[in-house]
Amino acid sequence: MKRLLLLGAAVMLLLGCVGGAAAPSTSGGPAPSAAAPARDRIRVAYAAQSGSVAAAFMAKEAGLFAKYGLEAELQFIASGPTLIQSMVAGEVDFGELAAPSSMVAFLEGADTVWITNGINRPTLLVVTPTEVQRLEDLRGRSVGVTRLGTVTDLFMRFALRGAGLNPGADVQVLQMGGQPETVSGLQVGGIAAGVLSPPAHLQAVALGNMHVLLDLASLGIPWPFSGTATTGARIAANPERMRAYAKAYTEAIHLLQTDQERSLDVLGKYALINDRGIALDTWNLLRPELSMPPMPQREAMDIVAREALIPQSPKARDIPLEAYYDDRFVRELVDNGFVANLTGR
Repeated sequence: MKRLLLLGAAVMLLLGCVGGAAAPSTSGGPAPSAAAPARDRIRVAYAAQSGSVAAAFMAKEAGLFAKYGLEAELQFIASGPTLIQSMVAGEVDFGELAAPSSMVAFLEGADTVWITNGINRPTLLVVTPTEVQRLEDLRGRSVGVTRLGTVTDLFMRFALRGAGLNPGADVQVLQMGGQPETVSGLQVGGIAAGVLSPPAHLQAVALGNMHVLLDLASLGIPWPFSGTATTGARIAANPERMRAYAKAYTEAIHLLQTDQERSLDVLGKYALINDRGIALDTWNLLRPELSMPPMPQREAMDIVAREALIPQSPKARDIPLEAYYDDRFVRELVDNGFVANLTGR
């Protein structure tokens, strides 16, 4: 019995020594940190390699998505309609694009909805060879837009009709596929005018025989030209994800308004601008157009409905404008002081 007791004591002493070796020291050194929570993975698509959708670029590059718990994968999908198709198919969580694609999709039965709008005027310019001095000079010629039914197409038609020209009859409207293709079409003479956004219009002018004939913002038409679309189902399933996205997007707008060097870096990378001077010109054009807070605007939705939706689908008359957007996430950032803390106002 005595030997058993001695053996038991030895075992306890050994275990105590092992346990003591594994126990954390109380004499100093950092305590082990808890594992960081996993970020929420999201897929973000953008419809143009353009400065107009730079808020998503800035949110990625400045670490703002990560700051608010999101791990964002950015993907370029040329044209709004194609992007919206990917979103409806479940391949994309958020889309950065211009109207009317998400609103057209809603009319067709999708539950697409705006949650932010970073630019509410068209930052689009009609670029032509220098020999074209008036829109009327385009009679009998061809003009280029990215895709039929997109914002470039709609605003080209607005401009032509304002000059007394009938698109399709007096002027042929061609679908080019994208902004780079529009610039190429101007360069080779395949089109006599193209609708471009920064920086593509500057790249066209840099060819040497091109000029800006018309700034389409001068038409005075409000328009959701840049913003975030998602779906009602995604909002209902994860409203906190929407809140995080709205925070990252809003802070990105603030950086685009205030941080020149970082903005030029972002434009260079995502808008494919190799010339720092062109990047600066692009930033100077876009900066005053950015909305703070980036709130969807009812007036702009109304213009889209009247000019783009109702002429194609009379049932659009019966849809309330509020069905197309959900501004609560940006509105919360105004009400809780987030925006004021960013801007100091």
